[in-house]
Parts: sequence; structure tokens; C-alpha cells
Amino acid sequence: MAFDRIAGKEDLYVGGIFALRKPELLEERNITSVLSVIKYSFDGWGERANRFNHLSIDVDDVDDQDLLVYLSSAVRFIDQGLYPPRDGPNETAEPKSSDPTGAVYVHCAMGKSRSVTCVVAYLLYKYPHRFGGKQFSHSATSTTQRRETANAAVIQALTLVREARSIAEPNPGFMRQLELWWEMGCPADDDRAVENHPIYQKWLYESKLKEARDLGMAPDADWIRFEDEAESSEDQPKHEASAEKQLRCKKCRRTLANSQFVVGHQGTGKTENPASPCPHIFVDTLSWMRPALEDGALDGRLICPNAKCNAIVGRFAWQGFKCSCGEWVCPAFSLNRSRVDEADVRPGGMGIRMPPGRSGSL
Repeated sequence: MAFDRIAGKEDLYVGGIFALRKPELLEERNITSVLSVIKYSFDGWGERANRFNHLSIDVDDVDDQDLLVYLSSAVRFIDQGLYPPRDGPNETAEPKSSDPTGAVYVHCAMGKSRSVTCVVAYLLYKYPHRFGGKQFSHSATSTTQRRETANAAVIQALTLVREARSIAEPNPGFMRQLELWWEMGCPADDDRAVENHPIYQKWLYESKLKEARDLGMAPDADWIRFEDEAESSEDQPKHEASAEKQLRCKKCRRTLANSQFVVGHQGTGKTENPASPCPHIFVDTLSWMRPALEDGALDGRLICPNAKCNAIVGRFAWQGFKCSCGEWVCPAFSLNRSRVDEADVRPGGMGIRMPPGRSGSL
């Protein structure tokens, strides 16, 4: 069949572009909204085009295509099509009914990957309780819960779509983006909800890093994300320990990082034994590293930010490197354990912990 109806109370259909060759098929099913997850125009439909609300999202079906950024607008369009305001789409219209009164057709070229991704995103947004979740609160705990349940939730929602359309199969890149969509809590308050989300911004940054690595280049200086400068969010996990660890330059005692920015790793080599810890302490990209990273070098030394010290405290490699304990870390920002001191510091005052850079320590 050209298109298929997803099981449920809504008239939500998914399929390929061929169904649009026979508009009467859409009219027979009272479809009033069409989401094209492909470049498509109704210009050749004449007066008939006025019967449909239409949104076109021009994306390719490739693993590295960013469809995630469009999911907020896609989901909002689907929801507004299924639950239109009683008096039409305007600011003075009556609130929409709790029962679906519209019908929506979501399509791409074949009805297999792009369109299915948007339908799965809608199901995860509309019915989280069906897929092992609920309407999560904005907290570190709920972020962790969403991350842990993301894969299972996406698979369950895709299984529901496959019951109607057996060829449904988003590409691996879209599957990963659906997991991030769930992890973010399926944000659809406005069309830019994903774009403004910290989890999306970090994923986009990591995608840029991979692109640069594939080209054998360092990332553009304007794209480098310094974690201590990144805007904090309640959605991001934070350490709950009563004491935090600080890493300080052994020569001048300047604080270089705290436990919030330490990147954990587990090796398989000889130094995996706790009695002989790995000589590398990997950390996030931090603002005091800016002078070393802005030159565009693929690798180099990390220098203590204290101008009166300038001791070599570690090294970096955008392409990554294999540490002594056997793990490949990429990108790698390593503080040499022999050149830093580790100190346990209890939060002062009212238990408020300031990240490095906010308290003048970096």
C-alpha cells in the first residue's frame, strides 16, 4: 500500500511520495495535513493544494544528516494537524479538543527512514508512558533515567510503527538522534526547542569534532566548546558527592580542574591496577587551554595558565591517543599525574560549588 495508518486513536499515516500522485487517496481518508520529510512542493496541485496544510523539511537520508534539529517543528506540526483548534489555526481559536479530529500524512521518498523517524519522534513525545517512560522533570536524575531508557524506548516505538509499515527502518544516524530526542525529554514547546537544548548543542559539537578528525584537521577555533564556559542547565547531571576533587599545578598550586570536568576512562593494560594508576588524568576542554588550542594545531602541550609559572602540565591531541593503561581517548586532553596534585575540597558556604572559571580558579 502507498501509505499505512499507525495503530491508535489518531489518524496518523506514514508512507512514500508516490501516494501524492493520487490526491484523492488523501481526501478519502480526510487527511488535511501533509508533512514532507523531503523537498516537496504543492505548487502543481492548483486549487486542490488549498485543502491541505503542508510542511516540507528538506533533508537527505544519510547517517550524518541532522534531522534532530527539525523534530520539534515536525512533532508540533503533526500534533496541530491531529488536534486542530476548534475554530481553525488562529490566535483566537478555541482550545484544541482532547480527541483527534484531523488526519496527518507523513512521507519521505519511500516511507522507510526519514518519515518513520518523525512518526517515532511524535509517538515518543505524545505517549512516553507507552515506552517505559513518563513526562520527566527537568533534573539530573531524570536526565540519567532518559539516557538509560532511550534505546529501549526508541525500539518499542519503532516496533509499533512496523506493525503498520513493515519496511520502517530509520538509518543508524537517525536512530541515534531519536535516542537523544528521548534523552532530552522530547522538547516541543517551540520550533527551536531542540536547537536551544544543551544536549543537542553538545552532540552537534561532537559531530563537528568528528568531521574535523575525518579531515585530519583541528576544529575551527570558533567551534571549540569550553565546558567551564558552557551555559549550565538543570538538565545536565551534576555530582552529588559532599566533597569534590581539585587538580592543581604541582609547581604553583593553581587550580586546573575539578571533578566535574574529569573524563573517566578504564584501561586494559598493565597500569589498570589501582596500585599503579594511569599517568594520565583526562579532562574536558577548559577555557584556560584556549591559547594552546586557538593556533589550530592537532596536538601540543598544555601550559599552566599562571603567567608566573608556565609549567607544562599535560598535553592534548584532537585525534586522540592511546594512554598507558590501554584505552584510546579521543579527543584527548590529558593532565600528567606527576605534574599535578589531587586535593579533596569540601564545598564552602551553603554547599554551593562553583565550577572552575566562575570562581576565578581557572
